[in-house]
Amino acid sequence: MRSTVLLALFVTLLVTAGCNKDKSPTGPTPTSSIALSGNMNFGSVTVGQTFAATLTIANSGTADLAVTSVTYPAGFSGTFASGTIPANGSQAVTVTFAPTAAQSYSGNITVTGNQSSGTNSIAVSGTGIATPTFTLSGLVTETPPTTSTVLAGVRVTIIDGPNQGKTATTGADGRYAITGVVNGGYTVTAVLAGFTTVALPVGITGNTTLDFRLDPLSPRMTFGPGQYRVPVDMPVGRYYVDPPSGCHFQRVRGFGGTPAENIADTVVDYDAGQWIVDLIAGDAGFVTDANCGFWTTTPRRGLLTSITQGMWIVGAQVTPGTYRAENSVAGCFWQRVSSFSNSIDAVIASQFASSNGVQLVTIANTDVGFSTNDKCGTWTRTP
Repeated sequence: MRSTVLLALFVTLLVTAGCNKDKSPTGPTPTSSIALSGNMNFGSVTVGQTFAATLTIANSGTADLAVTSVTYPAGFSGTFASGTIPANGSQAVTVTFAPTAAQSYSGNITVTGNQSSGTNSIAVSGTGIATPTFTLSGLVTETPPTTSTVLAGVRVTIIDGPNQGKTATTGADGRYAITGVVNGGYTVTAVLAGFTTVALPVGITGNTTLDFRLDPLSPRMTFGPGQYRVPVDMPVGRYYVDPPSGCHFQRVRGFGGTPAENIADTVVDYDAGQWIVDLIAGDAGFVTDANCGFWTTTPRRGLLTSITQGMWIVGAQVTPGTYRAENSVAGCFWQRVSSFSNSIDAVIASQFASSNGVQLVTIANTDVGFSTNDKCGTWTRTP
């Protein structure tokens, strides 16, 4: 019995040894391994613009890497979302940073796949900076004067591009300034009632100056600050203005700027209700500053019941007679004039009060005009 058992065991060992003689050893299972590389620090980028960099997804494994998704934080995007990367292969991805606000952006780009090892995310960062803006400014004048005739109240507007609708209006000095303008090429218009609209192109690469000259649609009736040729730009005639303090104007023989060329040089150093000047044949020009405002051919007042500070027409605005200034103070100054030339030879009589006290003046019916300053107060006609 024991011999039989031993024999069976021996036979089993022989069979087992024969069966395992030709079997090969088993190798490792193929796997994929992921690695991300690239400079993902985008630095500062202007809002509304973009900047791109390259991200490399590498597979250093022995099996294909199946990428199912790539996620990007806010402000970033890429050209690769899913696909297969072969063993020992790589995939280049263009990553774009496009800030929409002036702020910092950061996070991780994460690649999801069947990798067995490696790092599947990489930090990314960038800063959105405000779009640089500039100022478009300039001067608007009228043609045809060959010197300077500034225009107030002109509406200057950018009519196209990202700056469309930005606008400004010229002041009394004829100047405008449109702020917050971004770089680029644009069309700008200048519009004022009574003048031809002008449209000009401009390229903005920084603070930029753009001047306009507008043609009047009809002969002018008002004249603002500037220099005018008489009679080419400003006809011979009588002109009126309602100036604040500091109005300065000149009748000139020429435009050389020398004292010898001045026919009359007047400064109205108080807030006058009206001032008058006559331009006559032989005048070469008329010069007036922004403090005077606008000269017109229409008187600024009708017939006065009492005389206040300014220059007035005798007859049409001031009735001849004797007037009394009850509240006159030191510095009261008045003139009776034979014309509105504003030259010294037009003065019939004048008086300067060195102290406070009542002042009297008799205005003749042959006088052309009468002027009085703010120190005299109000003149009342006596019975």
